[in-house]
Amino acid sequence: MLTNIVKQVGILVLLMTATLPGIAAAHGEGQHVFGTITALDRAEIQVLTVEGKTVSIHTATETKYRNKGRRGGGSVPQVGDRVAVDVTKKDGKLMATEVQFSSSAKQQKP
Repeated sequence: MLTNIVKQVGILVLLMTATLPGIAAAHGEGQHVFGTITALDRAEIQVLTVEGKTVSIHTATETKYRNKGRRGGGSVPQVGDRVAVDVTKKDGKLMATEVQFSSSAKQQKP
């Protein structure tokens, strides 16, 4: 009975170590910027990072936006929203591939 448990644990460890590199590689090699939007337009988002620096991130038509929590909100972030932006470097500029955002304003209870 004990040898059966040891075999099962061994198989589980083997499977985990075999799949871990694939999970890490699936995440991509992009960088992340976390902070609050201070300004935005169609081509660029200005983010005040948690370190207190302002970062300019360019957007494109391929940039994906994900609303994470604003009920009834739109699909585009607003100044003051908290963001987590997946970025890549292109021609020396930060380009947004995905922008996840949520409103920093407190929701009023109905």
